[in-house]
Amino acid sequence: MKEDVLIQKYIERAYKALEDDKLVKALDLFSRANELSNEEDVDIIIEIALIYDSLGKSETAKEYYNKALRIDENEERAYYGLAVIYDEDELYDEAIRLYKKAIYISPNYHKAYFFLANVYDICGEEELAIITYEKLLSLNPMDFWANTNVGSIYEALGKNDLAYKRFSKALEIKPNNYLALFNMGVIAFKFNMINKAIGFYNRSIKMNPIYAYSYLNLAVIYKYKDTEKGIEVLTKGIENCEEVHFLYYNRSCFYTLIGENHKACNDLIEALNIYPDFLKYILEDEELEEITNMNCFKEFVENEINDK
Repeated sequence: MKEDVLIQKYIERAYKALEDDKLVKALDLFSRANELSNEEDVDIIIEIALIYDSLGKSETAKEYYNKALRIDENEERAYYGLAVIYDEDELYDEAIRLYKKAIYISPNYHKAYFFLANVYDICGEEELAIITYEKLLSLNPMDFWANTNVGSIYEALGKNDLAYKRFSKALEIKPNNYLALFNMGVIAFKFNMINKAIGFYNRSIKMNPIYAYSYLNLAVIYKYKDTEKGIEVLTKGIENCEEVHFLYYNRSCFYTLIGENHKACNDLIEALNIYPDFLKYILEDEELEEITNMNCFKEFVENEINDK
């Protein structure tokens, strides 16, 4: 009986340490509780595994997850924990097997569905990813990231009505989230609702001024109908975002349209200073042919080659 009381005290202190983000202290306390319980308490063992994983000691975490499974072969948390480790190590086949095992044991395991869907998406299995996300959403329709992620897959596949449905739901869940606003801008533009798209992108920028893609997509709307406005948007993005090569590249294209070739050349050079591997893409862009034939650009490229 005394040992049971002491175990409980160690566990309570360990959870308090976790709340205070003192992982090593929590690990020590859970380990003491584990010893007193003869290493037979699955809950304690799972907590130890989680802490080791958080500390970057994934091999030790695996050992503890497997200890939990030797005690209870139907411990879904252990399968999920192992799946996460294999997922992070990009061993996706094993991660998929383990996520599915966790779901088989616990059919309402939300996190397992979410990360299984994500692995399918990474592996190019879009339809399986959609099925898995939609299953998760049937269990929890208010999952912001599931709505967002599956909406992005639908949008990439050109299933714009379904993307709109999921992006709208995500925005309903988090009305001021910059990514939800950005995604609604994307889909509104696809539906030719230009003013709505502009509104969504502007709101996205207000919510997160350092998300470069909002500036890019907003500027593209103005590219041909109000090029100088587009340049203004890209300039604002360059001022607010930290060295984003594609903003300089796109502003170069905009400057080219209004005959500001020297400014265009300077922006291309800046883009390459940030991301040298962008050169091949730039040289293949017919829109920039006049700029890449300028002496200032050729001299920069030659100097870069000679330096290497």
